[in-house]
Amino acid sequence: MRASEAASVPAAAAERWDTAHVVAAPVLVGSPGAGKSSVLEALATLHDIEDVAHGAIEAEQLSLGRPLLPASSWVPQLAAVLSLQREAGRRRFLISATVVTATDLAGVRSATAADALLVVCLSASPATVAARIDAREPDHWPGKLPLIARARELASSTPRLPGIDLIIDTEQRAARDVAAEVFAAMRSRGMLGSR
Repeated sequence: MRASEAASVPAAAAERWDTAHVVAAPVLVGSPGAGKSSVLEALATLHDIEDVAHGAIEAEQLSLGRPLLPASSWVPQLAAVLSLQREAGRRRFLISATVVTATDLAGVRSATAADALLVVCLSASPATVAARIDAREPDHWPGKLPLIARARELASSTPRLPGIDLIIDTEQRAARDVAAEVFAAMRSRGMLGSR
């Protein structure tokens, strides 16, 4: 809002205008099997229950196919999708992403173009992520064993990446409980703003 426009708008309305244009984004990261998809869905449900406007995206969808696209390809796509969402009026994004390196995470952080950003690493032991993937993926899928091996590695390395604001252990926890913890962290950081 330009200064000349602000002069003609009551102070309370100008304050609402500024709040409405703040972009907020919690980003859920973690290894495959850490619970990102389930927690994202539960977090979106909490936003629905509280009538908090939001968009939700699993960045992994941008890499799917054979071969999987590297982060250097899907991160710019994420930035483009979020830009289009902002043009459509959205200001709060719930995002999940599997990042492998600090560069991947920095790219995702930048792609959000968020004024208020919270990167939450969902963490579970290598054995737990392997068991979760084993239970959910069909045995006939040729990518199952490589995914389990990769998930075991990422379960240890992802929580150590720089740029993570909060680590939440998902061992023996329901997705809705983890989502409630993320939601509370968003609230404490002022990320829920006006509806």
